[in-house]
Amino acid sequence: MTVTKVNLETLQALLTNEPLLAAKNQFGEQGVSRLKSILYFLKRCARYATVNEKSNLTVFALMQPDSLVDTLRLNHATAFQYGVTVLGSIHSLSIEIREDGSPFVWQSIPTQIGGVIQTGIVYQLLQSVETFSVNGVAMPVGKVIEDAVSQFCLNYFTDLKEALVAYRDSMARTSKCHLLRQAWAEQDRLWFVNEPEYRLRRALHNYLYSYLRHDDIDLREEQNVDDSHPVDIKIVWRMENRSAIIEVKWIGKSINLATRNITADYGDARARTGADQLAKYLESHRQEAAKEDTRGYLVVFDCRRKLLKPSATAVTKANGLHYQNRDIKYNPKFHKTRQDFEEPIRMFLEPVCV
Repeated sequence: MTVTKVNLETLQALLTNEPLLAAKNQFGEQGVSRLKSILYFLKRCARYATVNEKSNLTVFALMQPDSLVDTLRLNHATAFQYGVTVLGSIHSLSIEIREDGSPFVWQSIPTQIGGVIQTGIVYQLLQSVETFSVNGVAMPVGKVIEDAVSQFCLNYFTDLKEALVAYRDSMARTSKCHLLRQAWAEQDRLWFVNEPEYRLRRALHNYLYSYLRHDDIDLREEQNVDDSHPVDIKIVWRMENRSAIIEVKWIGKSINLATRNITADYGDARARTGADQLAKYLESHRQEAAKEDTRGYLVVFDCRRKLLKPSATAVTKANGLHYQNRDIKYNPKFHKTRQDFEEPIRMFLEPVCV
């Protein structure tokens, strides 16, 4: 699959044309310079942190000194450190860009200076809506990249999630992927071959390699997160200070057709074990690479069939698709308690039914 590349510099220039013009009209070249400082902060901050639908991000620049702000800054603001002050998902963040371009993080914005801030230039992201405000006049930012929470704080985790979902829906469901077909013991897709793990991992790896067409990507199989924890697939975006760890598991049955013996039979517990492993991998990786924004993805290939005996050579539609919509119950739910653990993706692999 070919993914069209977007020139982000051109895109963001188009989106900021109106705010830049407003800043120039209101404050002259100083206004243009200060707004560009805000954009520079957003771009650099996005290398270390990500935004989501619940993020509340405010970045402002005052156009003239204010004695009250100067006084309150001493108690409410500290210098911002990239990769330290925030790392991972942003919940709530208020940043002031000083005249020399240095950012300061405010723990809270005192109500008495709210009006002063609005007399300058303010960027805000709230509930996936972005606005620029110049001297109190707000201008919304258009959604050119429709699925992106922000048009400025961009990251490639969104691309990866879309790639995994696309593989699940368009390739894995009916085993269109030729590498995935090699994991089946027979053409009707009732059973996996013995030890299908590496075939499943290789199929997913090759698809992601083709889908994620970015020059700065490093995508490899069976990588260590430390000296003792190997993971199935690791992706590193070298220019973005981000990485993804993908743990691949399968549930269902594998068989030796020559003997008609079941060689493995895995259920929900196998997926939950994978979740536990991934959480440990992420924690270990966090200790090893504290300044890297890392996300974990659990991918479960599901080939469960109801009432399938070793002697079976066919399966009815009712039994073959019995588990199609039966999601796995995870406990603990790491994707609810950890910011770096994405919701697991179950890929149900349909059989050929009679």
